[in-house]
Amino acid sequence: MLDKIIPLISKYSGVPADEINENTNLLSDLKMESMNFIDMVCEFEETFSRKIPERDFRKFITVKKIAAYFSTNNADSAGKSSGKPAENPDGDDALTGFSESHCIVSPMTGRLAERVPALVESVYGLGYPATYLYNPEEFQRKADNGDIYPYIAINGEGKATGMISLIRLPVNPRAFELGQLMVSPEYRGTNVAELLISCISKQELKFGVIYSESVTGHKFSQRSCIAGGFRDTALKIGIMPSYEKGVERVSCVVSCIERGEIELWAYLPEMYKNDLSFSLEGLGPRIIRNASDIAPNNPTTYVLNEDELVVSQYVIATFTEIGCDVEESADKLDKYAVENGVKSLVVNIPLACPHNGAAVNALRSRGFIYGGSIPRWFPDSDALMMQKLYSYAPEWDKIKLFSEQIQTISERIKKDAV
Repeated sequence: MLDKIIPLISKYSGVPADEINENTNLLSDLKMESMNFIDMVCEFEETFSRKIPERDFRKFITVKKIAAYFSTNNADSAGKSSGKPAENPDGDDALTGFSESHCIVSPMTGRLAERVPALVESVYGLGYPATYLYNPEEFQRKADNGDIYPYIAINGEGKATGMISLIRLPVNPRAFELGQLMVSPEYRGTNVAELLISCISKQELKFGVIYSESVTGHKFSQRSCIAGGFRDTALKIGIMPSYEKGVERVSCVVSCIERGEIELWAYLPEMYKNDLSFSLEGLGPRIIRNASDIAPNNPTTYVLNEDELVVSQYVIATFTEIGCDVEESADKLDKYAVENGVKSLVVNIPLACPHNGAAVNALRSRGFIYGGSIPRWFPDSDALMMQKLYSYAPEWDKIKLFSEQIQTISERIKKDAV
């Protein structure tokens, strides 16, 4: 039993298996984060072929108690709903928060912003890259300017237990990314993260699109986004260093919720016509046409977003114009990636451009592969996402995907990579 349990705990806690024993406590000893914990429980369900109800999460306190849970004669019926909570065989209900948190979520205000620095420090110390979160006045200015739309979770004593933000993207003023999701250590394993994601997804805000990126090591995060109405449209391969032992780089699932009702034109390049049609299926109205691969006599321009270069060697390039010199531009991007130690380069191509096929051909001839679609990445256009990995081979067998949609997209990406 322990030979199955300890490797999974090691995998999701990041602690070597030889440092884990029967008496190891998942919270006090391993400091296991909530999403890692819930992903671990999901894998326990697969390993032992048993449904684990949320009411039983509180029993997963120590390694010994986890082993007892799966060894007991009652474990076979753990997933059956009797309307009566299962009893704890150890009589220990010390871990009271692996389900309801009894917190409320509120839009951030000036007074609530004063509680954010303590929350961030409790989760990340003083090393969080968005340093304005440590300064309530600067944080509130960004919120007042509409650069971010933050929400905060508060417990009954008025303490901040978690937060999340919608962050405006530079290319499209009506596009926002779901980010800054954090939960205080004492509330890890509760439903705070789920409450925050649910609140964001239900807001009737006049955004063109809201994006979420869920790391493929977190099935729970992917599942929460799908439950919140997000739709998976792309898979970014190997875009950040991994926190998991034995995994070199982490991939991310791109999901979105559309808020705009403007009908978009989408010129689909022949190479990816079927793939893009599948990725865009179920979204808002699109007028679909065939793209040309002959570019007009104008210069090619693109924008680089290097925000993640130092931390994760990941860069996004966005084509804003596609012209006759697109081959030279593709060479420049390739050269830039090599000279700057880029491991993952993502390029977004406007589908509203009738001749985007020229950019697709130029990138494919330099080793870029399909990645999916990024709906409404531009103010008036979806984007085709292409990607290239440098000095790194995809670890396909270690990429965990939740929805059937993203599983199909992944298979199409793998096929294109061959």
